[in-house]
Amino acid sequence: MKKVASIYKALGDETRLEIIKMLYGKELCVCDIIDACDKSQPAISHHLKILKQTGLLEDRREGKWIFYRINYENLKIIKSFIDDTMKHETELVRCIPCSPNRML
Repeated sequence: MKKVASIYKALGDETRLEIIKMLYGKELCVCDIIDACDKSQPAISHHLKILKQTGLLEDRREGKWIFYRINYENLKIIKSFIDDTMKHETELVRCIPCSPNRML
């Protein structure tokens, strides 16, 4: 559950969501990511670091260039969590009945 929470936390930022979206199905150099975003190089590097630390991104070096791509295996963790949650959407069961004498 900690892995799911850390991924959700990483995806809780609009810039990081934009980065993930632009990397769908491709690999981009960090300079291309910077050019596509209206943010400074240090800001983009910070966002990339967070996404990499959670395992959502992988990188590879080619000379002085760094290329980023989505780690789809870790993205599947979120899909599985959502799929499991959706399986139970029609199974709403109250686990602990409320007592009329209970003080709030």
